[in-house]
Amino acid sequence: MSRPRSAFRVTALLLCLSALTACERADAGKLPSSTASMSGEPRGTPSVATSPAVLQTTGAARPGAANDTVADSITIQRADRGRLMGRENALWVVMISDFQCPYCKQWHDSSMVNLKRDYIEPGKVRMAYLHLPLSNHRHARAQAEASMCAAVQGKFWEYADVLFREQRAFQPIDNPTTKLETIARELSIDLPSFTRCRKSDAIRMLVENDERQASQARVQSTPSFLVGDFLVQGALPYADFRKAIDTALAVAKSRRTR
Repeated sequence: MSRPRSAFRVTALLLCLSALTACERADAGKLPSSTASMSGEPRGTPSVATSPAVLQTTGAARPGAANDTVADSITIQRADRGRLMGRENALWVVMISDFQCPYCKQWHDSSMVNLKRDYIEPGKVRMAYLHLPLSNHRHARAQAEASMCAAVQGKFWEYADVLFREQRAFQPIDNPTTKLETIARELSIDLPSFTRCRKSDAIRMLVENDERQASQARVQSTPSFLVGDFLVQGALPYADFRKAIDTALAVAKSRRTR
């Protein structure tokens, strides 16, 4: 676990997740990478994309373009809110993850239920999910986009649970569409809306923006976590992860009492 030398706040990165925030103003690029963490899977150079904060059409204006931009903005806002869990003024914990990463599944299966019970439900922690689909995982990007379309309908965390549960089932599949739609049906997600969402540029741009934010935070592996002011990398055992959260909570408390 490392602590940034700058005055970086996790909130700055989280603001970049919002469709209406100018991400370029956030000081996320000053967060150093951690040196005391478990090994994850190395990531290649992330793609750099235009922030979805500014959805623009290119070329000549076309009928309905303004309406499309408004619709995209609404889609992004709903997707963005859907991947947050917990009380608004709680300590931020941002999970930077890939649904096909075995280490991410390991952490999810061993720690997520406990984290919800011990910290999220009591109002101590607010959780957010940031996508970092690894280039060697052929369906990771499609899964990330599908999960955000589930988020539009308020089902992000349920969809994420199933993606991790079914991780091995995706490995032999050439085209993940049928499997992604099957999961949507299981969760009573409106399928026509889900399908339209998966084809939208807005969702693609949102996932690409996640990659850019992870790059600015110098995250190199999945899973990684922004816990308060700290960067934690690797699928740490829950006992160790609790120590990171408790340390961050103590730091936050000390600031409030100054």
